[in-house]
Amino acid sequence: MPPEFKADLAERYVTCVPGEIAISTVPELAEVTQEWADGISENCSDLSGTIVDSAVDVDTPADVFITAPGQTPTCNAAASSPIGIDAVAVAVSVEGLDGVIFSPALLHRALSGGMTSWADSELQELNPDVELTDTPVVLRTSARPQDINALNDWMGRLDAAGWPGAPSGLVADVAFDAEAVITELETDGTISVVPASLVVNNSLQSVSIQTSPDLEPVYLNTDTVISAGTQMTATTSGSIVTAALDPALVPIPPAGSDVALEPWQALNQFTITVCSGANEMAGRAFARFVLRLDSQGVMIVSGFTELPEQIRTAGIAAVSEGLPEPSAPPEGSIETGPTEFPSDEPLEETLEEEVTDAATPEPTS
Repeated sequence: MPPEFKADLAERYVTCVPGEIAISTVPELAEVTQEWADGISENCSDLSGTIVDSAVDVDTPADVFITAPGQTPTCNAAASSPIGIDAVAVAVSVEGLDGVIFSPALLHRALSGGMTSWADSELQELNPDVELTDTPVVLRTSARPQDINALNDWMGRLDAAGWPGAPSGLVADVAFDAEAVITELETDGTISVVPASLVVNNSLQSVSIQTSPDLEPVYLNTDTVISAGTQMTATTSGSIVTAALDPALVPIPPAGSDVALEPWQALNQFTITVCSGANEMAGRAFARFVLRLDSQGVMIVSGFTELPEQIRTAGIAAVSEGLPEPSAPPEGSIETGPTEFPSDEPLEETLEEEVTDAATPEPTS
């Protein structure tokens, strides 16, 4: 079955496998994961998911891990795929400077402690129409390792001379307390490397990047992150899908446009891993549910970015290995219950039903 067709079926019908799975997730996706767990339970009477803290509840090994960059699941992976994106932002706490333009070289100087005033002459040259004030620059030094790495990769590609490496003023810290960071950003003049989701969910100000003197600055918003997502490519090995951004690829314009926006290429991705074992098939069914467009919508309303379609399609094909194929309801039926496990219907019969004159079933949400 072509991956695109399999992805389409995953949208229309929820595949259910009996089981009770334990899910370990990163704190920033705790609420999103709970919505997914609730959603699979609502659609499948015999499949449920419970969030566990693997580091604390050692007696309940996780069947599924949702991780951020740099994290490794503590199990043998049967399947895995990216499930969503969060960009990296540089937040600023100076009134009137939302979208203020930085070059990679100036940003490196600012994040290394070399820019001491918001009336900096180089900053003024890049922003001639902005009235800057002589507010002291307050550098928040702590940043998550994955955010430093993503920003470092992008800025280094743009200007290797002006951005010779990770800024000396930043200190990698895996601990991240969103409320504490927001409190720190209340200090006037603060500049900080933070997740874009934090900026979106709290209406914070952030900088824009002058990627080239010949191009318009790249502003951090959903569209520029999506544009970067079109530059991502998937690599599949068995049931394992990995994705990486290829800056050499030309961004794909959005529907209805002939021109793609300059991409915001400082991206991080979240990954779902299904552990091998007795609950593998139930875990795969949950992963497939997470990769549905309806489920991806939960990421969007939570300040994240949905998975690029080319990566999502590859992920659905990989995590679906061994699962029953979704089957349409009987001809003439208006019921759209989830696919039961195992499915007794051969694939050929399923495909034939798709082209009958039966009423089009409503998607299962």
